[in-house]
Amino acid sequence: MLNKKFKIVFCFWAIIMTPVFTFATSKDVLFSSMNIKEARQKASQEGKLIFLDFHAQWCSPCTWMEKTTFTDEGVIKILQEDFIALKIDIDHKEGYEIKNQYDVKYLPTILIFNSEGIMVERIEKTVTPRTLKDLLSRHNEPNNKKIVKHTINSSPTQTKSVTSDSVPDLPEMSLTEDETKEYLSEPLNKKIYKLQLGVFGKYELADAFVQKLNNTFLEPVTVKNEMKNGKMIFRVFLGQFETQEEAEVFKKQIFDENQLDSIVN
Repeated sequence: MLNKKFKIVFCFWAIIMTPVFTFATSKDVLFSSMNIKEARQKASQEGKLIFLDFHAQWCSPCTWMEKTTFTDEGVIKILQEDFIALKIDIDHKEGYEIKNQYDVKYLPTILIFNSEGIMVERIEKTVTPRTLKDLLSRHNEPNNKKIVKHTINSSPTQTKSVTSDSVPDLPEMSLTEDETKEYLSEPLNKKIYKLQLGVFGKYELADAFVQKLNNTFLEPVTVKNEMKNGKMIFRVFLGQFETQEEAEVFKKQIFDENQLDSIVN
């Protein structure tokens, strides 16, 4: 007979020496291992949406969603078939940079982009399987899943040759003049530099402006939506530059050639 003390020691040692087997989780099933650049490329080529789930190991609500929302069969089906899903760990270097790029302040946060790279949804709370399925289904429609030509910005010389007649007209903004000036001049903390060309109070107006910019420039056009004074606003950006100097050169170029004013962010 083993005495009680020896039994405890033996059991503890047995636990340590027992092989650990890893089983598939919702993370393995749902989320791709590709980086965000690869995800954008694949989404544009295949006409799929992009789903970003920002989380951290210490985030209890994130863990709850991992065990419930992301194990739901309906959620898994729609994400696998119509989305490129990425899980962004903000405690990792790349994840931290992406968090800053999209101004993520709360966990969990979910961002959804259409196949053209335009953000169509930001959720900053825990969501149930049913809520997420409804949300995904709402955005899973043809206009958000167009197959588009992927363009990469490398320098201001990629701009198409345009005349003053082909310069896109700004749609009428739904914000007041004072609000527009305030939002346009408000700096954003980002690792990359972009030119902010417009601020809109309605998604439809921002989307129309984006389409006109895409027809004029080869540089990538992005939209960031955020809440300001209880109102949803949409910022439209052009280009991606590694240095502020390169962005300033491009800013001067599009003003001289296209009479488009912008702010470097």
